[in-house]
Amino acid sequence: MTSRPESRMAAAAPWPAVGVLLVTTILLGPASAPLAGQERDPLPSDERVERITLDEAVRIAVANSPALRTSRADVTSARAEKTGAIGAFLPDLSLGYGFSDASTGRLDPTGQAITRTSYTTQLQASVDLFDGLRRFNELESSQHTVEARRAELRRQRYQTTLDVKTAYFDAVAARERVGVEQARVERQREQLEFVRQQIRLGRATRSDSLRSRVDLNDAQLALLNARNEVRSAQFALAEAMGVDRRVAPVEAATLEPDTLRVGRAELMRAARTSSPRVVSARRSADAAEASVAGSRSSYLPSLQLSGGYAWQNPEFPPKNRSWQLRISGSLPLFDGLQRETGLARSRAQAESARARVRSAELAVRSDVDDAYSQLQTALAGLDLARESVELSREDLRVTQQRYRLGAATILDLQSAQIALQQAQVDVIRREFDYQVALARLESVLGTDIESLTGPGESSAGREEPSDAGSDPASTDTERTNR
Repeated sequence: MTSRPESRMAAAAPWPAVGVLLVTTILLGPASAPLAGQERDPLPSDERVERITLDEAVRIAVANSPALRTSRADVTSARAEKTGAIGAFLPDLSLGYGFSDASTGRLDPTGQAITRTSYTTQLQASVDLFDGLRRFNELESSQHTVEARRAELRRQRYQTTLDVKTAYFDAVAARERVGVEQARVERQREQLEFVRQQIRLGRATRSDSLRSRVDLNDAQLALLNARNEVRSAQFALAEAMGVDRRVAPVEAATLEPDTLRVGRAELMRAARTSSPRVVSARRSADAAEASVAGSRSSYLPSLQLSGGYAWQNPEFPPKNRSWQLRISGSLPLFDGLQRETGLARSRAQAESARARVRSAELAVRSDVDDAYSQLQTALAGLDLARESVELSREDLRVTQQRYRLGAATILDLQSAQIALQQAQVDVIRREFDYQVALARLESVLGTDIESLTGPGESSAGREEPSDAGSDPASTDTERTNR
């Protein structure tokens, strides 16, 4: 038998819960005021938002990127070094002239008269006939250096493209999340109205109405946060583009994935031949090998040819003319081990460059495999997420019918609403992951995916094709997004 105090506690037990719900209603009542009227933009701003396409965003980012400017300057410097290497094959030519005057007379160069003034003009030329193939090695090294700098420029270009594409797709995803949250708000409003009807029919309780209002307030708060994320994503996109104005993707921009027509094996082949990181490392290694050959040339003899033609006379214009022609050479015998030191240093640098080539090949292989796996995972997850959206919608519809019949509770409705909202957000996340993985794959390869597939090639989006494929073309064009 229950004692009197215990009976009082049992009778009073529901009241704290009811009190909490009443306080929640009072506190959240103003937040639900917009139910009866039109929604106002929670983030009013007088700023003008410029709508741009993905191609425009990439083009502006490429033009404004400081890293790309540095890479272009490196290419220009390497080309200047190559020009200097070519100029080493050309003869040196100089023109000298002079005039002298003295207070006392002296014997002129001809030894025929005493004069105080002298006029001289000399034209001299020299050319290296043989220098141990040093010039050829320097020219080869400079050519490889130019190619390495070009590959690095291409790598930086695609890295900039990856950054701006990631920011662009994030802005699109943020905008689509706003649409999901808006739909959630509308469903919560409909649910609240539905619960009120059930209360009037005596099929629901006041607690169900309070819970529905709390769910609506939560949905409205989530919508506010989503809109704020849109604004943040727009400024992040402007930062990636290097502009100081607010920009946003065009309305037609979506995250819908395109069909992938290449497989893992073909991408691996393309990475080995066209990846800017691999190409740059290989060309740097070739330049280091040429430097080793240049260091060996210091052991060989050198041969030079020089000549000149001169005019000199105390009278102007000079009439005394002379010319000379000379062939000279040298064979280094000992220079304090400087040659040995330079050769050892060149060999060590070449060995280090070869190690960097191997490291780049392994890293690119890993990056391609990881990006491709992310693509496949995103595609498979996207199918599952879209199926979950349809199942969640049907579950919500069935739960609403069961609630109408009294076979389900308000908690069942809440769970169905949350499941649908999470499935819709997961679709956006999977689409975003696919687009970012595709941009990352293009950044690693240093080329567009379309350049790896020929016209009319069958789709192999989620299957491994045969190893036979077209050779990749290295281009710097931007992939057009729908």
